[in-house]
Amino acid sequence: MKIGLRTPSIKKSFKARTTGKYKRKLKRLTNPFYGKKGMGWIKNPSRALKNKIYHKTTFSAKSAIKGTSNIIGAILYYFIALPTKWIAIALFYMMKYMLLGMAWICVAVFNGIVFLIEMIINFKREDDPAVAKIVDEKNPLRDNETEDKNGDAEGV
Repeated sequence: MKIGLRTPSIKKSFKARTTGKYKRKLKRLTNPFYGKKGMGWIKNPSRALKNKIYHKTTFSAKSAIKGTSNIIGAILYYFIALPTKWIAIALFYMMKYMLLGMAWICVAVFNGIVFLIEMIINFKREDDPAVAKIVDEKNPLRDNETEDKNGDAEGV
């Protein structure tokens, strides 16, 4: 019994690749065992057993090449692609939180400017009671229960 690499046959691989679709359809129509899984055990059990052992103990040259390319691919993935992936993820989150920080700074600056403008607008109201009275009459939303300078409550 053979163990290890199967000797490749160009003739057999060519024959397997060029068998036509219609030839397989014709065989399926005429032979009820053709193309069904496990039918080899019914047709010829001793040959099926030998084939099973042969395919378990040997491997093809194509699968050997594929295996080495898988190993090379795994090495490239773990040493090049995976670190690159993690670097890209780290850069994404760095950019995300930098932009969020810039947005917070813009909001804080905007709130500061609005606060300064409100301070400038309300500065005259506190100093001059006549201006405050005129502004109060024009602004219907202002609270009527504000206290004046003497401590008396208005509008009660």
